[in-house]
Amino acid sequence: ISLRLQGPSSGNGTGRVEVFFAGKWGTICGDYWDRNDAIVVCRQLGYLNAVRALSGSDVPDGSGQIWLDNVFCKGSEQNLTSCAHRRWGDHNCWHHQDAGIECSST
Repeated sequence: ISLRLQGPSSGNGTGRVEVFFAGKWGTICGDYWDRNDAIVVCRQLGYLNAVRALSGSDVPDGSGQIWLDNVFCKGSEQNLTSCAHRRWGDHNCWHHQDAGIECSST
């Protein structure tokens, strides 16, 4: 599963998290999204640290598919799909609730 950051600061490690599944990019719902989730995603994207988890107005709204909801990472997982989550595509969210992260290379 591939991940990417989207938004105006995505080149600096900050933005909306998107996941590629079943041939389509989609977002992650920010319900219960926290720093442990950010730690796993930042690591998977090649960053050294997670500064914070973002959601709501701190994240530019995505569009299209919302792939994941109720993501629960412990922070030790090697990739996001190892974390607990609802079934792919099963969510109760809108794009104004999209999940994001702020990562750091230091």
